[in-house]
Amino acid sequence: MIRINLLGTQDAGGGSLAEPFGGGEGSEKKGIVLGIAILGIAVGAIAFLWLGSTREINQLDEEINELTQEKARLAPIIAQVEEFQAKLAELEEKERLIERLKNERQGPVRMLDALSAELPDFVWLTDLTQRGPQVTIDGMAASLVSVADYIRKLEDSEWFENVELVDASVSTRQEQEFTEFQLRTQLVTSSVTDPQSAGGAGAR
Repeated sequence: MIRINLLGTQDAGGGSLAEPFGGGEGSEKKGIVLGIAILGIAVGAIAFLWLGSTREINQLDEEINELTQEKARLAPIIAQVEEFQAKLAELEEKERLIERLKNERQGPVRMLDALSAELPDFVWLTDLTQRGPQVTIDGMAASLVSVADYIRKLEDSEWFENVELVDASVSTRQEQEFTEFQLRTQLVTSSVTDPQSAGGAGAR
């Protein structure tokens, strides 16, 4: 008859034969301690990162609050600057408008002064038409030579360019012969807008 001892026996050296693989309660405790240690390290790392993020968020909040306060403090000054800039732009626009109207008003006067200043002897103007830069001049002269002299003076003037004779005919008035003529020329725009041109034309 064979008997099996399920409670374990001790060998000659006093060791238990029921623990052949060397396990037991001590190994389980070591595993639990190691797991708790790893978990503690992970929790500490997470806490460290969380504290760092919280500190950074708080700093950003403080900077945002400071910027908000600075913006609120500068808001009236910015509004005044924008108002001054708007007024300055309005004044500049008015100044340009006044200057343009002034030039448009003085342009025909300067042109007439230039036409009169270039008139040779025995030449008279009877009509003047301006359409944009184009000017048509009607007049009378004692001879074609006087007309040619007038054309030459207009071409030398800084006020006019492309002077051409459109028509010329001889007529008799009070038993005297006169040459009726028509000229067409282009007005130099820079001469109209330049105040010094009027002085130069009048000095001729």
